[in-house]
Amino acid sequence: MTRADPITLDRMAVEEAGPNPASLAAAIHGQLVLRVGPVPVQAIAKALDIVEIRAAATQGLEGALVTTPERGEGVILVNAVSSPQRQRFTVAHELGHFLNVWHKPIVGSVAFACTEQDVATPWRMPPSHASRHFTQEAEASRFAIELLAPAHLVRPALTGIPDLAAVIALAGALEISREACARRSVELRDQPTAVVFSRDGVVRYVERAQSFPFVSLRKRDRLPALPRPVDASGLSNHEQADPQDWLAGSPREDLIVQMLQQQDGYAMTLLALDRTDLSLDEDE
Repeated sequence: MTRADPITLDRMAVEEAGPNPASLAAAIHGQLVLRVGPVPVQAIAKALDIVEIRAAATQGLEGALVTTPERGEGVILVNAVSSPQRQRFTVAHELGHFLNVWHKPIVGSVAFACTEQDVATPWRMPPSHASRHFTQEAEASRFAIELLAPAHLVRPALTGIPDLAAVIALAGALEISREACARRSVELRDQPTAVVFSRDGVVRYVERAQSFPFVSLRKRDRLPALPRPVDASGLSNHEQADPQDWLAGSPREDLIVQMLQQQDGYAMTLLALDRTDLSLDEDE
């Protein structure tokens, strides 16, 4: 199926997948059988009874969903000044609220009103003590990334040496932000990696595969010395770094670092373990 093909979806079959956001997204992709990106998120939303998607001045909100208690149909609003990639994610996020019958708007409201912080809520499983609001936003964001960057479209791009150039290419193919794509790549790559997101040389947050060593840097820490970009793309070469500058403990493996410099001081730094020498030692 390509983006130009008409889309017809069985909403009842989607909702039968239950409230789990990954299952909901998988049920949609089970009907689409999409082999290439980008995922046609607006067409999907309209096939599932979203009657209008409107970019508008949203008065401090990143997106909103206006619907009825029965969820017969809905209208999605997105921030008109946000990037196209952010607008696509917001549409998917609001669709996640619409399809998840467990999700409820705030008391006395008929709309889900999502701030930039709500849409950016980490999509990892929230702790059991998290508020209902936080849990709903995390689940909506999990649905959004599972819909826009499903594993079957992402994993084929994650072969070979971990490389931010592949993240850039995949983000373009899927029409999602580079940051979201880097986070999804960490999640799905077989070889454990981590990405440190920063601005002006200061850590914003770290995304780490569960099997990757703990990164010692925390929010607001200054970054160690970084490799320099080699051209106008902002990408650096892969360089070896001292694991003690980045990682907790004393891992035996060599650490490989690659940096992508972005606009307004934003950057992402890829961390990967070079296990070549270790495997040779173990074979001897």
